[in-house]
Amino acid sequence: MKNNYIFISHGKKYKPLVISLCKGVENQGLNTRADSHETAPDDELNSDIKQQIEESGAFIAVIGPDTINSPQVLKEIKYALEVNRKEGDNYKVIPLLLAGVNPAELNEQFGNEPVGTQILIGPGGINEAVSQIVAVLNKSLSDKREKALIDGIENSLKRLSPNIRQKIKPLGVFQEGASISNIANVLQLNDAERDLLINELREIKLAKPMPYGFLHFHPSLCPYLLNELDEAILDKSRGRWAECLRQLSEFLYKQQSVDSNLADELTLMELPNLIQSLEYVQIQEVPEVTLDRATLLEQLIAHLDKPDILAKVKAIQKVEQKKTSEWNSSRFETLRLQVEKYLEIGNLPQALSVAQVLLDKCIKAGDTSYEGADYDTTEAYIQLGRVLRMGGASENALQAINEAIQRFEQIADQKSSEAAGIMASASLAKKGECLLDLDRLDESAAAFQECIRIAEKYKSEKHMAIGKGQLGTVRLSQERYEDAIKAHDEAREIFEKLGDMDMVAVAYQQMGAVHEEIGQFEESEQAFKKSLAISEQQNNLLDQAKNLGRLGSFYAKIGRTDEAVTFLQRSAEKYVEINNMADEGRVRGNLSITLIALKRYKDARQEIQRAIECFKPYGHNVEPWRAWDKLREIELADDNQEAAAQAREQAIQLYLTFRSEGGEDQNPGARLCTLFDDAMADQPPEEVKKHLDEVAKDPKIPAQGKLLIAKLHSILAGSREKELASDPNLDYIDAAEILFLLEKLEKRNSAKSED
Repeated sequence: MKNNYIFISHGKKYKPLVISLCKGVENQGLNTRADSHETAPDDELNSDIKQQIEESGAFIAVIGPDTINSPQVLKEIKYALEVNRKEGDNYKVIPLLLAGVNPAELNEQFGNEPVGTQILIGPGGINEAVSQIVAVLNKSLSDKREKALIDGIENSLKRLSPNIRQKIKPLGVFQEGASISNIANVLQLNDAERDLLINELREIKLAKPMPYGFLHFHPSLCPYLLNELDEAILDKSRGRWAECLRQLSEFLYKQQSVDSNLADELTLMELPNLIQSLEYVQIQEVPEVTLDRATLLEQLIAHLDKPDILAKVKAIQKVEQKKTSEWNSSRFETLRLQVEKYLEIGNLPQALSVAQVLLDKCIKAGDTSYEGADYDTTEAYIQLGRVLRMGGASENALQAINEAIQRFEQIADQKSSEAAGIMASASLAKKGECLLDLDRLDESAAAFQECIRIAEKYKSEKHMAIGKGQLGTVRLSQERYEDAIKAHDEAREIFEKLGDMDMVAVAYQQMGAVHEEIGQFEESEQAFKKSLAISEQQNNLLDQAKNLGRLGSFYAKIGRTDEAVTFLQRSAEKYVEINNMADEGRVRGNLSITLIALKRYKDARQEIQRAIECFKPYGHNVEPWRAWDKLREIELADDNQEAAAQAREQAIQLYLTFRSEGGEDQNPGARLCTLFDDAMADQPPEEVKKHLDEVAKDPKIPAQGKLLIAKLHSILAGSREKELASDPNLDYIDAAEILFLLEKLEKRNSAKSED
């Protein structure tokens, strides 16, 4: 193409259509010039129009039933064909045929001239027409122009800050543009990096801001960056991108009843990402998940006059619906592997979604639906329990795991199945882990001992070693230190015999933890270093990350703070490498504590802000309010009172949302508020006051606890002001509990009024 614009010839009647066409073509990085000036029948084309046609890269003629009555268009077509005869394939003349025009009728406008590509356009078919136009023109791009485009992007990207240039590559998974929040999540940027990226992209003209926090990219930017991504990073980035689009879809659906203008406009801007992410999810071969996405997208676009895209979505729904009607061992294995894949990349929300689908399908089909269905159903219970525990919901996980244990034992007895017996042992280990999470230590130890017993029965040395190692962890919590070291050392010996060096590394790490707990720091350091050395030899990135983090925390504890910072930073970098955002966030939170001790407040702030970003995909399970409270501590230490107050408010609101959505009380103050609420509903005020006074007299109650009791006295006396929670001396969780209590009281009073 000689110039980066297309000349579009059309009659005045088709101007609205051409406006949409121009917009679509320009969104693909090509400029347009559209002329609808009508001349008298005998007038020649003026020189300016001729020059524009000659210098354009291509010529499009919009041909409709009334084109024969547009002399100007006919003359422009005639002149464009003259240019085509001179330049051949380097100059495309493209008829765009509207509804009602038979391709055979082209002779009326083009005479006997040979015409190449013809593009048909029907009602609402602008997007498809644009795609065909771009496809035709891209084939005719000269090597020189293509190289110029690449060189232009390369030169622009060189102007970015080095750190931003390195982190920008995953932007390649986006389509045309993106919401700024999604950019930050996919690229794993903290607030400062996000703002710097946006500002620099705007300055070098590779992006422009749009309404509702959307950023529109230069058309060549994402394809260019996509080519820079290796397969591993591409897969992880697409996983994060697809999850962001799922969350965005749910947000937009909710906004339809709150702010329909925002929902519609942002849906239209994000539509390329939304449809592409749906196709990406479909490739993952989990039709139930794809159906959920497709249904949500259908609801978002049903009223937006996008018939071509709506038809594509419905076609996907139809295909996936057929797949969901088929259930067999192959489909089970496909879904099970999907759970494993999502866990591997740290995508817990998606893993939970697929695990729930997996169990639902098994239960609905029944234990006799195919050979081995009963075993698969039992394994589905274990998968769900595993994901729930990893997400922090150990109590719920325990229910699923108990069901699995019962079913595996039943299968082992009825079918003399050794595999089911071994799985019963493994499931008991999972049960012990959940009980340990819940601090039910005696029950946890009993579960691991039963795990070991059954493993011995079926001669499974691997599960014996796993049970012993986990029993050692319980013994540490029970302060039975010699028993703990003995159990871990026995596990290490078995794993060495089996040649499982990854688990040998785990055993050393656990022994190091016991030595650290009883003050044997030299032995502890040596054990941790042995574990790290093995994980490096095995190239086990996850264990490397864990060991580096463990050593970092150890050095922080014994006052070797510089080494602590180094090892915690290395741990965080490893978690970034394996895309484990939850553990990355936890390590960065620990790192911020060490940096506060060193009075490196700027660095501490950066780490905790990154931790906050890491925690976003995991919701309440990672207790993000704690990170915000840590940010408050940093801002106070750095004398930023306003920023500290804002961080405290974020912590309060996050915890309040957690409680409002059914989260359990987590500290003594929260439990006191729950008891107070129950007492107000069942007892006279004077009795409630008496109980509060008795609690206040307890010498073990700290000053913050006494302040909370004073607030409860005010509520008992009739105060319902939310300002009760605004006292800065209140613990932030206590403040949230007061707000939660006031919400419940208000709902209770409203219900009474209605009665």
